[in-house]
Amino acid sequence: MSKQGGNNDSGNAVSEISEEEILSYLEKHPDLLMKHPDLLEKLQIPHNTGQGMVSLIERQVEVLRDKNRQQEERLLALVNNAQQNEEITEKLHHYSLQLSSASSINELLQNTATELQQLFDLAVVSIYIKPEYQNGSLQTSTLTEKTFAALFDTLGKDTSSCQNALDDELLTALFGDDSSAVKSCALLALDTPHRVGLIALGASERERFSPHMGTLILSRLGEQFSTALKRNHDF
Repeated sequence: MSKQGGNNDSGNAVSEISEEEILSYLEKHPDLLMKHPDLLEKLQIPHNTGQGMVSLIERQVEVLRDKNRQQEERLLALVNNAQQNEEITEKLHHYSLQLSSASSINELLQNTATELQQLFDLAVVSIYIKPEYQNGSLQTSTLTEKTFAALFDTLGKDTSSCQNALDDELLTALFGDDSSAVKSCALLALDTPHRVGLIALGASERERFSPHMGTLILSRLGEQFSTALKRNHDF
């Protein structure tokens, strides 16, 4: 008597391989595709631009080119930043030398505005000292008490501030006939340690002194001038 049993496919069943297992295998055997170069030509990958399919080799070349381009851009940015920092350092050094060479308070005031305008390519630079701190040896432009209060309120506790939305009345007070050419400005408080005045830097570009930019260098400019001011005048 013959015995008929049911079909048993358990021995012939092929378990499915997951993507994770494939990726893991390829990572452990990176030379697999090198052993089967014909497979490289058959693999097709969608192109990022939607221009059909490209081979795996072409895709690898594209990825490498993109990485190289990104590295070149980062390197170029580092070089540009280094050059800019070097230029700024040189300008600050030159500015410091000019401050130390002033032989009088009036020479200091006259030379500083011109020096800052030329060094940093500004449209206009104004320096104001509060009237109560002026005397026979120190006589320069000033502002009304109300204007000083408004500007110092804009500064708050900071020693410098960048503005590209200062109202027309304050711009006119700061820069006079040149105010129409000023699209952004920086305010530098003169602390000795009392706030005896301020320096206003006016630029023709709106983004030159935008509110979100850092003010460390501007604060240093104000501090250096304040130190020179105290050296040449008794407050």
